[in-house]
Amino acid sequence: MSLLDTASLIVTPNAYKEGKLYSVIPSDGSGDLSVTRATTATRVNSAGLVELVPYNLLSYSERFENAYWSKLGATVTSNSTTSPSGTLTADTLIETAVTNVHETYRTPSPATAGTYTLSVHVKNTVGSRFLNVSASNLGTDYASVRFSPSTATLSSVVVAGSFSNGSASFEALGNGWYRVTLTYTCSTTSVPQFALSTDGSNSNVGSFGVQSYLGDGTSGVYLWGAQLVEGTEAKDYYPTETRLNIPRLDYSNGTCPSILVEPQRTNLVLSSEDFTNVAYWNNSNTTNTANQTISPNGTLTADRVNGNAVNTFHRIYRSTSISASTSYTFSVYVKADTLGFIQLALNNGFTTNYLLSTYANFNLTTGVVSQSGNGATAKIESLGNDWYRCSITATSLAGATSGEYNINLINSGTLTAFQSWAGTTSDSVYLWGAQLEAGAYATSYIPTTSASVTRNYDIPSLGNNYTSGRITAAGGTWFTHLINNVPRTRDSGGGSGLRLTNVAANNFFHISTPNISNQRYWIRKVVNLVNTDLYNTLTDEVKIAINWNGTTADIFVNGVKVIAATAFTSVDLENLNVNNGNIPYNINAMALWPTPLTDDQLEALTTI
Repeated sequence: MSLLDTASLIVTPNAYKEGKLYSVIPSDGSGDLSVTRATTATRVNSAGLVELVPYNLLSYSERFENAYWSKLGATVTSNSTTSPSGTLTADTLIETAVTNVHETYRTPSPATAGTYTLSVHVKNTVGSRFLNVSASNLGTDYASVRFSPSTATLSSVVVAGSFSNGSASFEALGNGWYRVTLTYTCSTTSVPQFALSTDGSNSNVGSFGVQSYLGDGTSGVYLWGAQLVEGTEAKDYYPTETRLNIPRLDYSNGTCPSILVEPQRTNLVLSSEDFTNVAYWNNSNTTNTANQTISPNGTLTADRVNGNAVNTFHRIYRSTSISASTSYTFSVYVKADTLGFIQLALNNGFTTNYLLSTYANFNLTTGVVSQSGNGATAKIESLGNDWYRCSITATSLAGATSGEYNINLINSGTLTAFQSWAGTTSDSVYLWGAQLEAGAYATSYIPTTSASVTRNYDIPSLGNNYTSGRITAAGGTWFTHLINNVPRTRDSGGGSGLRLTNVAANNFFHISTPNISNQRYWIRKVVNLVNTDLYNTLTDEVKIAINWNGTTADIFVNGVKVIAATAFTSVDLENLNVNNGNIPYNINAMALWPTPLTDDQLEALTTI
């Protein structure tokens, strides 16, 4: 029997669903962590692409009876037949006996301008109706296709108005079920619609891209599993309820995922992916062209920015409200075209004048920060496919109320703020995903359109560890494997990090950073609310084991006992959680043992 077989709890980047991260041990669900965030978020997926979590933009994807889905000339009977998942969760869409369109649809739309793929699972029922899968602006602009689940035939795609590039397909899933997929590009909002039709010609569409006719009150189709994703691929179906509280399995740090847990942040940049939007971006001596290459999220949404043919500086920029004496980080994804350098600068509320801006130059050929000036803290991260995420951090001035973020085109690494040079129309870079956030480092990307967007902090947690026997009166061992443990300045306020705690007695162990700048994780204990720093970790990857027997604790880090017999009197440490409000974690594994392990076992467990 291996050491892992004796664990009472093992949690890894494993299976998950909305609000839940499954444990490997135990496998009966009693060790599953609840996950709360209450907002969507992004991650880097296994293909190296920035991806929404979840990528399905539709909520209540298997519950068409829910008020989230509007009905027109139709009713929905929930849970009326077995779905493709083998559960009694498929609904029936039934036309009413009126002359109208007969559909269920989602408005307000979750999709703005862009390329999307809409899909739904359908099966024949009474009346052998066709299913019209369409997206529209609820007017004369639409993309539409019609499918017969009784004969497995698909019409041609019809597009009208501002909708274009329509294509469709279907896949047979067995037991009469099909998945129908519609891909389209739109320059306006696109409302997903699933409507009944009497024939498959798709030539008798109305202004919404669907058919109007006199219903018989009984005919319809079975529906299940709606999905709307960005891009031209349908992706594996992902079920949703509220779309919130989804754990993030992130591949930013390699081919194996980690559980990503981050503090709350708000992206203050508006129109974060559309640099041609003059309502939210100003430009000086540049020409900005939308949707010129594949972006870090795998869609054709990255813009090209050209320097105009004048001998001066070339930039795009914007001002926003900020708080005084606060750290801010500005970041953007950049790819070289004909220019191999970019400069990010923060000024106004960050400096006394723009020539003294806090700025940094980034070399897009070598992938390094080539130069930085006036106290800038800068970072460049490779995403692959020649894309980099460049970021700069600065502290606003006392009394500052607004600040300006700048993306400056430069043609060399020369240390000059707002470098002047003779541009040509062929001097350009690609840009995507700008973000300005209060904090001393960049967090995962938060997309915006016409308003700032907040991503809440993640809170994985598991209670009842003592009463459930995962820890016992003899004590226990808590193991944590963390990566990306780089020095950081934590956000002010918030929670106290990754911890195992007895709330009633105010005793706990936790792994966090102190409220000072540029520190890796510290291991601490709290006894009767008295906080004692035990050990400061020193490496980017750490394996930590805290071993206690009810009166004292030993701590092992990366195969070495770094703390011996520190006083700690609690054994009933009920709650394991990441009450995260100020620092990020990339968690590769967590585990508990119900009794203390031996030194030899702890050394083996924590050796990297």
